[in-house]
Amino acid sequence: MAIVKGFRHTGIICKDIAKSLEFYKDFLGLTVIQDFWDDSDYINKITGLSGANVHMIKLKADDGTILELLDYVTHPTELIDQEIYNVGACHVALQVYDIEKAYKELLSKGVVFLSAPVLSSEGIAKVCFCFDPNNTRIELVEML
Repeated sequence: MAIVKGFRHTGIICKDIAKSLEFYKDFLGLTVIQDFWDDSDYINKITGLSGANVHMIKLKADDGTILELLDYVTHPTELIDQEIYNVGACHVALQVYDIEKAYKELLSKGVVFLSAPVLSSEGIAKVCFCFDPNNTRIELVEML
């Protein structure tokens, strides 16, 4: 029997949650479904922190996929240099309706891309990577 039942959500730790919210809500069109603060014993216990106060914003895509933005305001984080010896610490892949349109629109808003959209080697998708305000690599995918 499998241990994993399914995919719940992806959480991104934010340096500036307002900029992150703008990127995911205003630029990419995700819908805010929860916006709350948590300084409970629960959040401290599951994170292994003490005295934590976390601002959490959960956003939903059209297909129901959930993305969670987190700002540990009492435990500030620093961005890591993801360009050293690798191609990123992690990435989030988001399916888009029209990758060429998304690319042009996000580029006009100052979003940094690694390349323009490219046909995948299997020929089933067009793909490109950009960076969110936290330097997390975001893979945009249009299935053909």
